[in-house]
Amino acid sequence: MALDILLAIPNPLTVEISKSAPLQEWPGVDGISNHDEGNYISVLFLAWAYILSARWAESLEHASGHQCSSKFTHKAGQLATGTRHRDTIEIDIGHDVEAAEAAWWGAILRSGGGWEITTDYKKKIYCSPWSVILSNKVNVGIAGGCPISKVGPPSSGAALEYLARFCSRHRLYGQCSVALVAALYIPLLSGDSISLPVPKSALHYGPSSLSQKSSNLVKEYSEYLSRYMMLSCNAWGMRSLLSSTFFNGEIECNLVSAWLNPIFAITNPLVQGEKPLTLAKVLAYRQPRLASLWLGAIVVGLANPTIRNIRIGLTATDFNAAAWTGTHQSFITVEPGTNDGQMIRREDECRLLFITACDGYTRPPIHPWKPFGETRLLDTEIAVQQHAACRCHCLKYKTWNWNLANGETLEDSGISLMEFRGEFLTKKHKENYYPIQNDSNLFSQVASEAATRGIFGWLRSTGYPANEKPLYRHSWIDIESSDDDGDDINSDSGQEDGCQSFVSQWLSRVN
Repeated sequence: MALDILLAIPNPLTVEISKSAPLQEWPGVDGISNHDEGNYISVLFLAWAYILSARWAESLEHASGHQCSSKFTHKAGQLATGTRHRDTIEIDIGHDVEAAEAAWWGAILRSGGGWEITTDYKKKIYCSPWSVILSNKVNVGIAGGCPISKVGPPSSGAALEYLARFCSRHRLYGQCSVALVAALYIPLLSGDSISLPVPKSALHYGPSSLSQKSSNLVKEYSEYLSRYMMLSCNAWGMRSLLSSTFFNGEIECNLVSAWLNPIFAITNPLVQGEKPLTLAKVLAYRQPRLASLWLGAIVVGLANPTIRNIRIGLTATDFNAAAWTGTHQSFITVEPGTNDGQMIRREDECRLLFITACDGYTRPPIHPWKPFGETRLLDTEIAVQQHAACRCHCLKYKTWNWNLANGETLEDSGISLMEFRGEFLTKKHKENYYPIQNDSNLFSQVASEAATRGIFGWLRSTGYPANEKPLYRHSWIDIESSDDDGDDINSDSGQEDGCQSFVSQWLSRVN
């Protein structure tokens, strides 16, 4: 399955330091004490942006037609104390750092941009996908100033060493991980602007509870950095992973509202009430494997608009991103069921239509929810009839192949996914949350209607069998039909009214 990835961007992402940005106070991590005191997320984010960009240039310099360039700008190393604004936020990098290390920190913390990593391709200059510029609204500098240095920008490996020493000095681990995940969203946000929390120094450090040094933990990222970059360059894939948190492969299209509405009854008050930590906990418990991605999305301000888009049906699916993370995003990737030789489940019919690449079905459905019901085998496409009894046709991730410019193929088998045993946010900051009382949206069928119309529009793009007349005349599918022509897909109206009455009575007692 082919995939085009983002290789470069025209303009960098603008980063602002703001007191209104999410996560002004770091909540801590369960099981880890006396670490991540203060708040250095914005500093670490800027550091990771450079490291990812430097690794990008190192990987791209061998590509045909690319001329990569890395440089400090505006004399980034010259940050004398006497010329600093009185409101400058000072970051302690230590007094024993070498000039090259100090110059690098001065460059990434410089307002207006202190470094550039670009490529010249076909006489046009493109930026690294992780290029950022720190706005001039808030000044950030190095405590004690920085001497003038004529050294050039460090390699990604050297910069990672600098970052590891910084994290070791300030006992940062959880914040460093979240900052890395947040930086992976830069290609998705390219050309836009984000707000990050104001840096805050730690007041004191107690005895460490980690079994190994923070510097060693940070260095471990180097082994997987190229894989993080690959995922990050798949901007649609990053978006799809957030959408997949709300997906349930057992839910049929006409029951999507019944599944999603109670979820949004919980998440919407958290979004509207600006409670990002509680929102992160809720989403983490729903899909632990993607907990860090949601925390990163909260940092860069992507979480709330993503949830709003999902609520109105604007979801994303990407099979590659799902396979790389061991998650499910669509019923298409679920293994098929059995049939009696006379009827076939419509969800299995969809799978066979896509896998066999029948005319009009070469692309997967963009709607992830499975259709309900069955189809007579005699009414299906020839390819479906031929393979319905096989019960073995399904999508399984095997490997990733790079198609090189010289016509050769480079195979990457990836890494094995381990069982997730991640840490959740600590309960240091306890928050109570309740669904909005008597929320009329609990009874909305908009999501079910959109999902049903979408998947049946894909499945029956070539027409409906004659015996499915009650289906295609239903108002959810044939939007031009009158209400009198529609038949209820779920149940008779009396039963539905009874269910709504029961739910209303239950909501009235939740106090």
